[in-house]
Amino acid sequence: MAAIPSDPAQLAALIKSQNLATLLATMTGNGGLAAGKTVEAKLVSLDDDGNATALVNGVKVALVLAGPEARQAALQLGAGLMLKLAAPAEPGAPLQATLVGVRPAPPNSPSAPAPAGQPAPSTAPPNPQQTQAATATSMPPATAQVAAAPVALQAAGTTAGTASVVPQAVPASPRTIAGPLLGAALGRQDSLAPLFANLGSLAQGSVALTLPKPLMTLVDQILAQRLPTAEARPVTAEALKAAVARSGVFLEARQAAGEVPTPQTDLKAALQSLRDLLKPAVEGAPTARWPLPAEASKEAQPQPGRPAMRSTPEQDAAASAPAKARPAPPRDGLLTPQAAQEPSLNSAARPATIAQTLFGQAEAALDRIALAQYASLPQEAARLDQPPPARWLTEIPLALPNGTAVLPLEIERDPPQSGSATPDAPLWRVRFALDVEPLGALQGVVTLQGRAIGVSFWAEREDTSRLLRQATPDLETSLLRSRFDSAEFEVFTGHPQKAKAAAGQFLDRRS
Repeated sequence: MAAIPSDPAQLAALIKSQNLATLLATMTGNGGLAAGKTVEAKLVSLDDDGNATALVNGVKVALVLAGPEARQAALQLGAGLMLKLAAPAEPGAPLQATLVGVRPAPPNSPSAPAPAGQPAPSTAPPNPQQTQAATATSMPPATAQVAAAPVALQAAGTTAGTASVVPQAVPASPRTIAGPLLGAALGRQDSLAPLFANLGSLAQGSVALTLPKPLMTLVDQILAQRLPTAEARPVTAEALKAAVARSGVFLEARQAAGEVPTPQTDLKAALQSLRDLLKPAVEGAPTARWPLPAEASKEAQPQPGRPAMRSTPEQDAAASAPAKARPAPPRDGLLTPQAAQEPSLNSAARPATIAQTLFGQAEAALDRIALAQYASLPQEAARLDQPPPARWLTEIPLALPNGTAVLPLEIERDPPQSGSATPDAPLWRVRFALDVEPLGALQGVVTLQGRAIGVSFWAEREDTSRLLRQATPDLETSLLRSRFDSAEFEVFTGHPQKAKAAAGQFLDRRS
């Protein structure tokens, strides 16, 4: 995963509330121009012939606007142009690009000269109705080519009837900006379960007898963030709320608000600390923050009553090989149950293998959290007068007797709907997936609107479905005693359908 700024002050400047787009935009590892990237260019100059100069990452780039629509575009010097780069039309030709957004120039910035034959934009505020019409109808594509650093531009232009009106450029959505930056993360991401399995083995001393104290301290801090599920300590609403808050998807938002999350209070911060601690050892840096055990520990120390074992290169490779990558956190679709896994490290693992395995699994877990953050970004609203539903997707590690399972959660909030039974109350929807023995894989959705609640379960095993149906009357009674006006339970065998019901319905039982 490409480096993300760790300076809280820098992150605070990048993050606004829980909007993660700007942060994810920093995941581009290099500043070069390449197809598939989205870059921001600052307009420096623009002449009558459509020749423009812009700054991309501090480098001057020559833009040649092609097409009458692009040359008619009213741009102000100092404006930020959000360019999504694409492959050239033919070998050796400049790259192509699409103008996906325009950031207004700072106040008092000079305006670019109007192309010949076009009157300068009026300084009077445009009529709102004219502006809306221009935005809706004046978006024909226009291309441009770049000379010095190859790139091309597709601009939103104006029609002849509205030439004197400055078109209101639609800014790039956070998802549009962040999407092209996540390709590498999609290939590297993996569940948290393999990492927690190995961390649990380290904490129990079944992998190595002697490990550096800073590493073991961090291991304990990460394992302490699991949600306890013991019968003596039932999961409460407050415990689940705290687990979601420290799951890592809100790390940068918390930093922007002035907090200083630590490895004890945020899972992503803890994984970043683990990665940084292991990185010098993995890269073979002479100034590693923690020393590897002595050379003698390259062979596992014998445990009482157990002969010493020597690891082979094949065993080391198998131990460090990542598990099969799981699907990326879905935006729309089914969640993936993630059962507890067996540790891939054993008592014969060499120190270098331990470091490499944990480092790779920490990187994969951080990539998965970044993808969950991307999945939590708002989609474009279907209507300008109605905001899109709020959605958060996260994953919670669960402490089980046989290890650590992962609980994917998708929390959704639809705005109030005028046609519903409670038009003033928003519709909350929580989806989850779980795979624990002896129940097996289980998925569910809980819906809440006002004081009406509905719960649906899907179990892969018929025996589990039967147990849930038998418990349904007691569960409904328990919810009614909690002062809900109505409570409904349904249990199905199999998997929920992928199709998503329209927002605003009270009980979304099939999604």
